[in-house]
Amino acid sequence: MTENGIDRRFIQQQVGHECDSSTAVYTHVSDDFMNTALSNALNPAFDEAPTGKDR
Repeated sequence: MTENGIDRRFIQQQVGHECDSSTAVYTHVSDDFMNTALSNALNPAFDEAPTGKDR
């Protein structure tokens, strides 16, 4: 569900957990999903980074 974009709070409510930390134990994602998410989060920072060359 997490990999399909379902909000963690929704998942938490559906399984009846009060604490997010309890739900986190059950919301593992694949390595491919984690790598893609990390890449998507970091790419904008690297795309805007100065190249070190004068313009």
